[in-house]
Amino acid sequence: MVSSPRVEGWPLVLIGLCIASSIAYAAWSQHQKAQAPVLQVVAVLDSRELIFADGRDGSVLVTDARSGDALPPIVGEAGFARGVLRGLAQARLRAGGTPDQAFVLRRESDGGLRLGDPFTGRTVDLTSFGPDNVRAFQSLLQVRQQEREGGK
Repeated sequence: MVSSPRVEGWPLVLIGLCIASSIAYAAWSQHQKAQAPVLQVVAVLDSRELIFADGRDGSVLVTDARSGDALPPIVGEAGFARGVLRGLAQARLRAGGTPDQAFVLRRESDGGLRLGDPFTGRTVDLTSFGPDNVRAFQSLLQVRQQEREGGK
């Protein structure tokens, strides 16, 4: 006959404690994940409502939605800008919006540069794509700053 090993006494207690502590730790981890994250208050430092359109030369034409003034087109990084705008525009069209509605470009106190669509509520954090790609959009707010300083 083959005898099976018996676990008795302290080894059995230790195994039980390991199992119980593993279950308790797993429950505690789930509880920590379920708690609401702390929201960071972010102030908008500058914003501009913009309308974008495709240029014949592959550039992205930009118009200030409030004044109707044409801004310098996005040329060098037009591929990146076009990709971001295409994603937002497609979501807008699926939701029933039109291409002539303005997007909102905003610089925020946390260092973020975000392009949002007020119609769909979607926002793209442009800073997550790196500094070279951000410059195309950042320059649109710098043009506004220059306009303000020139008007003083």
